[in-house]
Amino acid sequence: MKSEGRGRGRPRRSAGQEQAVRGRVIDAARGLFALEGFGAVSMRRIAEQAGCSTMSLYGYFRSKNDLLRHIWEDFFAELFARIGRVVQEGSAEQRLRRACAVYVDYWCDHPERYRMVYLNQDQADAGEQFYVDASPIVERFGLFRELVAAAQAEGSARPGDPQVLGEALLCSLLGLCHTLVTIPEYPWKPRTQLLDASLGMVLLR
Repeated sequence: MKSEGRGRGRPRRSAGQEQAVRGRVIDAARGLFALEGFGAVSMRRIAEQAGCSTMSLYGYFRSKNDLLRHIWEDFFAELFARIGRVVQEGSAEQRLRRACAVYVDYWCDHPERYRMVYLNQDQADAGEQFYVDASPIVERFGLFRELVAAAQAEGSARPGDPQVLGEALLCSLLGLCHTLVTIPEYPWKPRTQLLDASLGMVLLR
């Protein structure tokens, strides 16, 4: 990585200092994207907010999309760590229900994060990969297929391809999150009731 503002004879930043600058950049971008929207924020504005030069910023992230994908990864890592903690014990049905509840609660409790992830289409510049190809997101979402398959083996889930049922369930959960986040003024039924109805497409009870 390039060192911020290093001139001739000036010592290179330590790994800890580099990491601190990188953290400031990510924090600045998260705050600006949440407040003003991804499209309205420039790399120059992020650099100013983070207290570094624009040239230095490009030493850490090759594009604004690259920076956004790093933020996405932070969100998904946190989310699936939470899911991982609630699926360690209990029946397959209980584990599936808890995983879905954590998934919905995470995005609904952090609507600015939902908008940052799901209302911004990923773009890959030349030489870059899409987030879905460069991250473990497919493996993470595969957990829902595994939970559905376990519930089927237990006799608490409908028969069918667990991959299809798992993806259909995820689509339903995303639709639920999207509705609650983007139309909060509508008098929706309680989140728990809507989630239970969504799980009805997979579970037998």
